Amino acid sequence: MARKEKEEPAGLVDIIKQYVDLKAEYYRLSFVEKVSVLVGKVVLLIFTALLGLALLMLLIMLVYNLLMAWIGIGWVVSFIEIGFILLLMAVVWVFRKPLIIDPVAGSVIRSLMEQDDKGKEDDDEEA
Repeated sequence: MARKEKEEPAGLVDIIKQYVDLKAEYYRLSFVEKVSVLVGKVVLLIFTALLGLALLMLLIMLVYNLLMAWIGIGWVVSFIEIGFILLLMAVVWVFRKPLIIDPVAGSVIRSLMEQDDKGKEDDDEEA
């Protein structure tokens, strides 16, 4: 009987160690998943920005051709386009927080916190 009593706590300790190891593995995998999703979003954002820049350049060329057809003086058309780009840069700079910083920060926060909420919901359903 004395042997049986000593084996039970050892079994309990093994179960606790296994539980802790599984939890550590879960948190490690969860962290890796979050980082990979975040890196994927950053890459998507970079590609979208590059495509947006290409689209902006094509629109500028279109406006240049249209203005050249209407005005016909190259340096005036260039000044009009430079003014438009400076105006666009000023608008982006003034509204940088609601246009760029808040959406990007919100996306990062959602991607890092989203899986934790799902895990809590799963734990609640099991209980």
